[in-house]
Amino acid sequence: MGHAEKGGEEVNEMSGDAMGRRCNIAYLHNKTGISGGERSLLGLWQYLDTDRFKPYLIVPGEGRFSAEAKKAGIEIVCLEIPRLRMANFFKIIKASFALAGCLKKNKINIIHSYTPRNNILSALAGKILGIPVVWHERNLVFGDETDVTRRFLFLPDRIICNSRAVAQRFNKRGQMPFKVKVILNGVDLDRFNPAAIAKEEGKELSPGRGKVLGIIANFSRRKRLEYFLEAASLISKRLSDVMFLVVGGGFADEDGGRLEFLKNRANELEIDDRVRFTGFMEDITGALASFDVSAHVTRKEACSRAIIESMAAGKPVVAMNDGGNPELVENGITGVLTPPDDIESFVRATEELLTDDAERKEMGKRARERAEKLFDVKRNALETQQVYMELIGNGKE
Repeated sequence: MGHAEKGGEEVNEMSGDAMGRRCNIAYLHNKTGISGGERSLLGLWQYLDTDRFKPYLIVPGEGRFSAEAKKAGIEIVCLEIPRLRMANFFKIIKASFALAGCLKKNKINIIHSYTPRNNILSALAGKILGIPVVWHERNLVFGDETDVTRRFLFLPDRIICNSRAVAQRFNKRGQMPFKVKVILNGVDLDRFNPAAIAKEEGKELSPGRGKVLGIIANFSRRKRLEYFLEAASLISKRLSDVMFLVVGGGFADEDGGRLEFLKNRANELEIDDRVRFTGFMEDITGALASFDVSAHVTRKEACSRAIIESMAAGKPVVAMNDGGNPELVENGITGVLTPPDDIESFVRATEELLTDDAERKEMGKRARERAEKLFDVKRNALETQQVYMELIGNGKE
C-alpha cells in the first residue's frame, strides 16, 4: 500500500462498477484545521489501498488539514458548502452545481461525506449523477441539536458510524438498518505504543515536578476544559505534587478567545502555576510521554481519539460513563468511568490512580492490550474499504 500513482489506468466515468479498476473517492469535509476527525481521515488514507482507490479531498479552503493531506499525496479541491439555511438558498444552489462539476471532472465513483450540510448536497449530487454516497457519522446529538441524518436516512447508500452509541441514533423498532455500519476509530499502534512513547523527550512538557494529569482536547466549549480545571483545582488541594497538562488548541475560526478565558479561569482557581497549555501540537506523542493519567471530560462523546491514543500509549484513562466511552474503556480494567458530572467521583478516581503506581501501571498495560485488539488504524482502513467494495460491486453485500 502507499500513495504511488499508477499511470495509464482509467476509471469508468460516473460508473458504479469500478471492478478491477481504480475507484476515485471524493471526501467532503468542512474543517480546515486538524482535530480528531481530521486525524482519523489522515490515518485512513495512510493505509488506503491506492491500487484500488484514489482519494480526493474537498474542503472549504487551505489550512493545516489540506497541507497534511497534500503531504500524503491527496488531491485537494477547495469548495465551500454553505450552511443549510433559507438565507443561503442561492449559495446552496451555486455550491450544488460546483460540486456536481467537480465530481464529473474527477470521474468520482464514490462520495464519502462528513457533517449535515455536506451530507445533503452529496446525496443530491449522488442521486443526480448515479454515484454511491457514504455518510460518516462521528457525533452524538447534543442539547437542542436536530438529528438531520436520521431525518434523511433514506438518502445515502451507507452510513458509517464510529461507535455503537452513534449507530443507535438510527435504530428503528429495535432493528438497525442494513445501510448502517459501525467502524470504530483507529490509531497507528506503532506510533502510539509505550516503548516508543517512553523514548520521547516529553518530560519537559510537564509544568514542573511530580505526577502529571493530562488532557488532550481542542478548545471548543463542548470539550469542557473548564470542568477539567475545576477537577484539577480540587486535586491540587489534596495532592501537592500533581501537575496538569492541557494538550491542544483552538480552531482559528472558532476559538473566540478561549485560551485567554481558560488561563484566566486557572488563575481564578489559583492553579495557574501548576497548569501548562501546550497549544496545538502536530505530534502529541511527546506530550503523552509526560502523562501519568489521561483525563477525558467531554459529555456525549462518540468515539474519542484522545482516549484511544492514550490507551494505545499505555496510559490509564479516567472518563465519563456515557456516550461511546463504555465501548472504549472497560471500567476498572483498562481505565475508570465515573458518573457523568459527578466531579467528586472523577477526582477520587483520578487521585487513586495518581497515588497507586502498581495499579496505574497494570491498568495502562491492559489498556494497551485492548487498543491492539480493537483500535488498530489498519483494521479501520480495511473495514472502510470493504464498504467501498460493496458499493462498487466488488464485495459481498
